[in-house]
Amino acid sequence: MRYTIDTKDCRDLKLTSLHKEKIEFLLEGSLRAIPFNIILAVLLALELLYWNVPLSMVLWITPVILLSTFKWFFCHYLFKKERYEHPHILIYFTLLTLTIGVAWGSFYCLMFPYISVGQEFIIVLMLGGLSAGAIASLSVYLPAYYAYVSPIFFQLIVYNYWIYKEERIVLAFMFIFFFIVLNFSARMNNSLLNKVFLLSREKEKLIDDLETLSITDALTGLYNRRYFQLILQKEYENAQRNNYTIVLVSIDVDNFKLINDNLGHTYGDNFLIFVAGLLKKSFRRANDTICRVGGDEFFVILVNQTIENSLAVCYSFNKQFNNKKSKKKSIMKDVTLSMGIVSTPSNKFKIDNLIALADEALYQAKNEGKNKIVVKEWNDSP
Repeated sequence: MRYTIDTKDCRDLKLTSLHKEKIEFLLEGSLRAIPFNIILAVLLALELLYWNVPLSMVLWITPVILLSTFKWFFCHYLFKKERYEHPHILIYFTLLTLTIGVAWGSFYCLMFPYISVGQEFIIVLMLGGLSAGAIASLSVYLPAYYAYVSPIFFQLIVYNYWIYKEERIVLAFMFIFFFIVLNFSARMNNSLLNKVFLLSREKEKLIDDLETLSITDALTGLYNRRYFQLILQKEYENAQRNNYTIVLVSIDVDNFKLINDNLGHTYGDNFLIFVAGLLKKSFRRANDTICRVGGDEFFVILVNQTIENSLAVCYSFNKQFNNKKSKKKSIMKDVTLSMGIVSTPSNKFKIDNLIALADEALYQAKNEGKNKIVVKEWNDSP
């Protein structure tokens, strides 16, 4: 059976896929970036101790290390479990990122009275590097990036302006300028990432469309011969593994040439579309596979179904065909259906033999006067 998805469902599916990809990118980027955040915090703590900064003050960097570690495990859990659909995942992630940003900014303010200008420069340089580096991992979701850099620079700017010395005010304005540049860069990177995600999604959609075209009959919308061979092989493997039967139905339109010769090829094409529609209405199980393998030739693969049930469906289909085909054209009384049915009660069979036996049953139906259904018994010996 073939099902269609409306345009709105496609848009929703596309948005959901993009949302998942962005969260996955955000978590994966954070897993790579957080260890550097922790290493820098530890190195900075050791450096401060080397500068004889009181241990009680150096310990204020502990919240940065603990929060970063917790965030790493949080991201690792979500990434491994693929919990991207959680409605509040971005809120939790942003809040964690915000607390780390607040911790870094607060640490700078607390250390200021105990460090020299040169040592302050190293801390500021490190914070600037962390903020710039976070563009790569956080700019895919701008609220998270703003949550990280805003508290850092807000505290740097306010603290330096609060000291109210000329050089400190100038430094505060430099921080403002750098903050603006960082935000501009983050927006640019976010825009580029969105385009990459969209292009990637479009590429996948095109590949899916091409794959669909490669297995679909252009006229009837049924599966084509290529897909018939692929799916029969797959069902064969499943039948061997699970020990169930496969029923193969070979269908041919009798005297179809009369339609093309007397009514034209356009009428003939429309007639084949009509037959395809009846097939889809008759063989309605989800795992029923209908294929057009030639001009007026069709195959139906029925899995895990008895020969009796399959025969009943075929008789019903033939009855609908005779009742619904056009009665206005005199030649249509000679246009009928011949069918050959073969079942595999054993899982020991060869695909080529199965197809050959179905065709043999079909040819027998035609040779016996057409408009018949012939069932061939499977023999395990071929």
